[in-house]
Amino acid sequence: MKSADLVRTIFDNVSFPVLLIDRDYTIVEANRAALSHVCRSGAEAIGGSCFKVTHALEEPCWRTGVVSCPVKAAFEKRKRIHAIHRHQIHGVLYIEEIVATPLDEVTGEVNYVIEEFRDITELLELREGILPICASCKRIRSHTGS
Repeated sequence: MKSADLVRTIFDNVSFPVLLIDRDYTIVEANRAALSHVCRSGAEAIGGSCFKVTHALEEPCWRTGVVSCPVKAAFEKRKRIHAIHRHQIHGVLYIEEIVATPLDEVTGEVNYVIEEFRDITELLELREGILPICASCKRIRSHTGS
């Protein structure tokens, strides 16, 4: 197997959705999990804007003020950014951690961001079911109730 084919095989077999996004907020590449996640084929997603493909918006999500944009922040701050978003996928609400990592090139330029989506819905439900959380302050309560 050639090196490029091996890299593609590895990329497509990563279990969580991964997008490669350029400075114009265009999706340059997507793994199979990402295409399934956004319910689109490669031809429909690749070359499309990330905000249209992932949020069904006509303009960048950061302009709407509805959600923070970890991709924009990763380009601006040149560091890995984490955000929590709520997404409707197939009519089901998912809570996802979005990780946006700037891809530094040899020149020091950041022309791409790798965006990962991690479903944390079950983790949050599990945490709320096991740990006693105060309804008003959202802190974890002690066993004594304080």
